[in-house]
Amino acid sequence: MTRPGVLRWIAYAFGARLPVRYAPWVLHDLTCRTWFLRHLARSAVQATPAALLALLPGPVWLKVALPVFVLVSTLFMATLFSPMVREKRLYQHGYLPEVVLRDED
Repeated sequence: MTRPGVLRWIAYAFGARLPVRYAPWVLHDLTCRTWFLRHLARSAVQATPAALLALLPGPVWLKVALPVFVLVSTLFMATLFSPMVREKRLYQHGYLPEVVLRDED
């Protein structure tokens, strides 16, 4: 199983489709026991540009509160929409979510 490099992983975190050679890794990433934590990590990476808000002029509490608010909001929305994002990513990489995610009887 080939793992993508840092730049490809960042692009993947922002929603890019990885080349076919990474398909087994994507399947593992989206179906392993820790898929939800991995999803939250990708979402946290998406919120990192909000740290630039700390560079704006203003009181220190506001410089801290704005990035924290963006991060908490991002993680909240990521939690709500995690099943849909998971299915979309599986489909985006050539897997049928209804087949891959079905319950084993």
